[in-house]
Amino acid sequence: MPRRLKVDMHIHTYYSKDSDLAPEVIIKYAKLKGIDCIAIVDHNEIAGAFEVERISKDIIVFIGEEIKTESGEVIGINIDKKIKGGMSLRKTCNLIKKNGGFVIIPHPFDMLRSGIGKNIYEIMDYVDAIEVFNARTLFNHFNERARKLAVEEAIPMLASSDSHFFYEIGNAYTIVESNSEKENILEAIRKGHAVLFGKGSGIRPHISTFLVKLRKQLRQL
Repeated sequence: MPRRLKVDMHIHTYYSKDSDLAPEVIIKYAKLKGIDCIAIVDHNEIAGAFEVERISKDIIVFIGEEIKTESGEVIGINIDKKIKGGMSLRKTCNLIKKNGGFVIIPHPFDMLRSGIGKNIYEIMDYVDAIEVFNARTLFNHFNERARKLAVEEAIPMLASSDSHFFYEIGNAYTIVESNSEKENILEAIRKGHAVLFGKGSGIRPHISTFLVKLRKQLRQL
């Protein structure tokens, strides 16, 4: 029986160099914010996603990865193998698909954060969804450009928190009408059966990101 699910397909753990989120903290705050389904998409890593999935009982967890390509970042979810960074957009998306994955384009026009920009036109045949609202995007016109493209090209839309810290969880999410099966959730997104909600997270998480990256770098000295 389909129901309304609150979905956030862009959350990081401490496996990302710019996050300090522990798996149990993600689950705790996702529950507090009423989130039903999440994707863990650490930078070029999937180990954190498996940790979150292992401890989650009530929240649906997609295994994912935010992958740095030659042209910017793409997200692959519903995968079970790590995909290395530094490859071309098309090769990266092709490997996501070969791994049974779902391709999401995060913050495509946010030029402050490795958005792929107009390079998206190279991979239109691979794209399953596009973030048209990313709560970490500081300037709303970056999000608006993504929404405009999604409308023009009929690409399914998502709103995501891009959480790196506990206070970001729940700042943005997508509501889909679906049952709790993963493939059914993805199909609902593909069909555009989604309602988007979100508020900007502001400058605070970017300051926190800088401090966490610095702390982790110092530990390696």
